[in-house]
Amino acid sequence: MADGGRRDPQEEREEYESNAARRMRAQETDGEEIDAIHEGEAATGSWFANFWYHHKWKVILISFFTFVILIGIGQYASRSNPDATLIYAGPRYITPTGNRAFCAILEGMADDFNGDGKTYVQLNDVVYYTETQLEEYEKFCEENDLDMTVDRLANARTSERFTYQVMGGEAPICILSPAQYDLVASSGGFMKLTEVFDEVPEDVAAAAVDECGVLFADTKFCRFYDAAKIFPDDAILAMRTVPTLSALTGRRRAEAIHEQNLSLFRAILAFDFPEGYEEPAEEP
Repeated sequence: MADGGRRDPQEEREEYESNAARRMRAQETDGEEIDAIHEGEAATGSWFANFWYHHKWKVILISFFTFVILIGIGQYASRSNPDATLIYAGPRYITPTGNRAFCAILEGMADDFNGDGKTYVQLNDVVYYTETQLEEYEKFCEENDLDMTVDRLANARTSERFTYQVMGGEAPICILSPAQYDLVASSGGFMKLTEVFDEVPEDVAAAAVDECGVLFADTKFCRFYDAAKIFPDDAILAMRTVPTLSALTGRRRAEAIHEQNLSLFRAILAFDFPEGYEEPAEEP
């Protein structure tokens, strides 16, 4: 501090000079090498180097999440346009592993209808109880002293999802427990087997439960592939008709989807054992 309360001009200059200027002055006086970038200043570095130093973790994180999102969008796009779609509805739970293994077999039989260079088959499993099934289940739990209940509200919501998917034609190929099958059959929602085939194969006719449905467990396809044995023994395989709602949502598109699914449905029912294969004898 100078006499009379006035500050020394040199002190004022040093107070207001920038950090960079101080470093440069120190470098000139002491001969030290200053890494401006790693010191937090870009006095002698490039703009990019300075930007990278201050924002590299933001850039890395944004790039990572962008990559993950793009991968997710790509996978969703490939999964949202399947070549064929089936639905299972009934009280039995289907594991994700079982679901995937079953679909993998069908993908080897399906054609690339959507033209994306690969085949993808989707199985929508809707686990819910009809009112009759629910009463039977609760009675079974009571008789066997099992402390198990069904969330009726959640069950009702799942029932609505089943109705939407089946009646809306989202899943034309159906594998349903008898009670769920009857709900659709009573409204004339299934194709007759005579509409599927010009001549119904003998083994298909033998496994038929009526003019529309076939007991899935009795088909050669299910008897040959263990991965197909994920459904209840009384599950019924049937093909939906083109939904009447398609008049509002787009008849031509609905008919195209129905036809490509019908092709796979025929392939499942027309499946024959490989040459030389002998079916194991049933256990007594």
